[in-house]
Amino acid sequence: MNNNSSQEPSTEPNPGQVSDEAANETEAPVSDLMVQLEKVHQEKEELQQKLLRKAADFENFRKRALKEKEELRDSTEAFLIEDLLPAIDTLKLGLDAASKHPAADDITQGFNLVLDQFNNILNQRGLVETNPIGEQFDPKIHESVSQIACEETPEGHIAETIRIGYFFKEKLLRPAMVAVSTGAPDDSEEPPTEAS
Repeated sequence: MNNNSSQEPSTEPNPGQVSDEAANETEAPVSDLMVQLEKVHQEKEELQQKLLRKAADFENFRKRALKEKEELRDSTEAFLIEDLLPAIDTLKLGLDAASKHPAADDITQGFNLVLDQFNNILNQRGLVETNPIGEQFDPKIHESVSQIACEETPEGHIAETIRIGYFFKEKLLRPAMVAVSTGAPDDSEEPPTEAS
């Protein structure tokens, strides 16, 4: 009997070898899918960030547009009210003059009601009257037209209001026109004595 110690190479695949090759073949598509999935997640994150930025930009634009609209309305109201102030001043002067004539009492009452209506409407819109008698003079909000000696009012304070001032929504619309006190009259000067 011939013992052939040489064996022919087996053409049948080794079962362990087949599973390694199959695993390598399936790992490649899985790793490609993982890369694609990671890329899709990254794109989704970028799109979400863009969407959030656009939403924030739009919200800022909306707030800015509302603020500009409100400022435009306020400035328009301020111009209109400022144009009405001389008419209100004239109406007050007329009422002061009419109050000195008893025969005009009925008419004066009617015009006082009209003036009250004007004031109520303007106050609701944000107009505030300022009559600064007794306050410290402040050139930022008062307009000095004269100085007068006054015992009751300390020096540098307002002794008389010539024309009422107005604030509109806490901003100065028209400064009050005032007379500032120079303090008590100076009595130190003695009258001239007659020569004997």
